[in-house]
Amino acid sequence: MGFYRSWIGGGGELVRRYTSSLQDDVEIAEEVVKVMEAHVKHLAEVGAVPREAAEAILKALREVDPAELVKGGFEDVHEALEKWLIDRLGEEVGGWVGLGRSRNDHVAAAIRLAALRRVGTLRRAAERLRCVLAKRALEYADCVMPSFTHFQPAQVITFGHYLLAVDEAVAEFLHVLKAVEDLLKRSPLGAGPAGGVQTPIDRRRLAKLAGFEDVVENALYASGGRLFALALASVVASFLAELSRAVDDFIRWNSPLVGYVEAPDDHVSTSSIMPHKRNLVTLEVFRARASEALGHLVALHAVAAKIGMGYSLDLQEATRHLWAVLRIAEEGLEVFADFLEKMKFNCVKSRQDAERYYTTSSDTAEAIALRGTPFRTAYFQVAEQIKRGAAQLLNVEQALRRPTAGSANPEEVKKTASARLAFCRPSNL
Repeated sequence: MGFYRSWIGGGGELVRRYTSSLQDDVEIAEEVVKVMEAHVKHLAEVGAVPREAAEAILKALREVDPAELVKGGFEDVHEALEKWLIDRLGEEVGGWVGLGRSRNDHVAAAIRLAALRRVGTLRRAAERLRCVLAKRALEYADCVMPSFTHFQPAQVITFGHYLLAVDEAVAEFLHVLKAVEDLLKRSPLGAGPAGGVQTPIDRRRLAKLAGFEDVVENALYASGGRLFALALASVVASFLAELSRAVDDFIRWNSPLVGYVEAPDDHVSTSSIMPHKRNLVTLEVFRARASEALGHLVALHAVAAKIGMGYSLDLQEATRHLWAVLRIAEEGLEVFADFLEKMKFNCVKSRQDAERYYTTSSDTAEAIALRGTPFRTAYFQVAEQIKRGAAQLLNVEQALRRPTAGSANPEEVKKTASARLAFCRPSNL
C-alpha cells in the first residue's frame, strides 16, 4: 500500500517490505505526530496554508493513534501519517501538510525528540542508581575488603568506598550525557531535503513550537547529519562498557570461591542438573548485553560512514542501533539498581582476606617513610619482611585512616555518601 512510491509507478510488495522502516518507526511515531502539529501550526502562523485547513488538520492530528500508523503497508510513519490525513480530510485539506517540509528534516527532528525522551528515562534510571549506591555505601562504609589490581589483592579499602567508585562512574556519565542532550535540543525543521524551502518558515519559531531550544543552522547538515546519534550512542555504550567492569566484579564475588556477595534470590537461577548452583543470571545477561551495545555502536558508525553529506536511506538502517543501545542501558540500569538494593556483602570474609593478603603493606611503607626513612628503602624493608613471614604491618583500621580526600577512610566514605543522599528523592531509595 505504498503512497509516495505509487506516484512513480513503483508498487512492488517485495521492495516495499525490504525498504520499509515501520518496525523501527514505533520508536518515533509519537514524535512524528508532534512535529507535524508544530509544522502545521507554523504554516498557519505565516499564512502559508488556509486557516480553516490548518485547524482541521490539527484537530485530526489530536485524534490520530500513533500506534495505528506503524501497523503496515507503508514505507515509513511519515508516509503513513500523510496518507491518513488525506484519507480523512481529503486532498484539498490534508494535501497541505507536505508544504515546506521533507521527510529528511522531519525524521531528523523526530529522532532527536524521541532520543531526548529516552535520555530523560535513562537519566532518571542513572540518578536512582546513584541513590542506591550512596545508600549502600553509607551502610557499608566500615566494611573492610581488599581492593583488586590485576585481580590480585591490593590496597585495603571498604565496600562502601568501592560503591562510591561505581557512583563516580555514573556521575561522569551523567555529566557527559548533558553535553549530548544539548546537541539533541537543536532543531533541523525547516531545512527541507538539503537546502531549505521556499515557504517563509521562521526556523527558530518552529523549533520552539516543536519543543527544541535551538536550530541546526546549515540546512544540508540539519537534514542529513547524524553526529547527535553517534555521540549519544557512543556515550551510552562507553558507560555500559565501564559499568560492565563492576558487574563482572559482582559476578565473581558471588562465587562461593570468593564468598563476598550473597545475591538476592530473584536474581539467581540454578542449574538444570546441578541443584547446588546459584548463578547470578541477571548480571550475566547485563554483562552480555553491554557488549552487544558496543556491537550496535560499531554498526551505527559503520552504516553512517561514507554515504556523503546528504540524506540516504542508509541512515534509516542506522537509527535502530541507537534505540538498541538505549534500550540495553535503560533495562540494565534498572536491573543493576535492583540487585544492589537487595544484595548482601560478607564483611567477615572480605576482612579476613584483607588481613590475610598483606593489603596494608603500602600504608606501612608510607608510615615508615613519614618517620624519616626514604620510601624506597622502607618499601624494600617491608617486602623483605613479607618474604620472610615476619612483617609487622599496620592493621586495617590504622591503614584506612588515610587523610586524603576521596580515600577509603570510612569517615570520608560516610561524608561523601551522606552528601550524595541529600539530593535523593524518597522514591529513589
